Amino acid sequence: MLRDYDGILTYAIIYSLSMIVFMLLALWVCRRREISLKSGFLLGLCYIWSMNTGARILYDLLNDRFELLNYFNPAYYMEPGMWGGPLVYLAIATAGTLLLVRDRRGMLDIVVLTLPVPMIMAKVSCFVNGCCYGAVCSLPWAVTFPEGGTERTAPAGVALHPTQLYEILVLVIIAIVFVALDQKRWKGTLMAWFVMLYGIGRPIAEFFRAPEKLHAVIGPLTLSQAVCLVAALVAGLVLIIVRYPKLAGPWADRRSLFIAVAWITGITSL
Repeated sequence: MLRDYDGILTYAIIYSLSMIVFMLLALWVCRRREISLKSGFLLGLCYIWSMNTGARILYDLLNDRFELLNYFNPAYYMEPGMWGGPLVYLAIATAGTLLLVRDRRGMLDIVVLTLPVPMIMAKVSCFVNGCCYGAVCSLPWAVTFPEGGTERTAPAGVALHPTQLYEILVLVIIAIVFVALDQKRWKGTLMAWFVMLYGIGRPIAEFFRAPEKLHAVIGPLTLSQAVCLVAALVAGLVLIIVRYPKLAGPWADRRSLFIAVAWITGITSL
């Protein structure tokens, strides 16, 4: 796997391109759905901030190294240490949609509709950098990484599960489902679909992560896997209510609330 190109980190190149792609996708989707381009632009800015500053703040909070002044120092952004950018984006974008937007269901769709492709690119950057690596693997599709990594990246010369590619496969499936669901009757449900599919796929991919990267807390499951599966269950219930409203009785008219509940349950699993 390539780790650098003429002194410029391949990771940084692909990661930066993913944010540009998100901005273009957000503008295109808003235009296609006759929503103000301003909304798409704001989503793009939200994503860019989340994938940079937001991801660093979350990583630092989790590792007890939060220092406010660091985020005003450009050099700090060249150091390793980012996690949970999509989580920060979803938290901000979803809260903003629920509080500020009239067509909440339509805008919630756009919040997640723009995610799979940029997230795939971000995972590709992880793959070429050797982070988020898998356990030792003897299967034909095992991958090995070259010298030049850091203590946070994959060990060189060891055949490993390409867990980054497994997660990319999950995101590709989500993107295909989104294309298939581009119909009026599914308006406002893409958030639930995203949480359900990612909530199932992410734990499966995580089973193949390197053991030192995992910390089981509930039987064989990590906290992330357990929350993902619970979120997927809640999201699945939301979709059943949307598809068969008679089963929900008086709750059937509260679809936005159910989708919000699915988001709140699933947001910590990303």
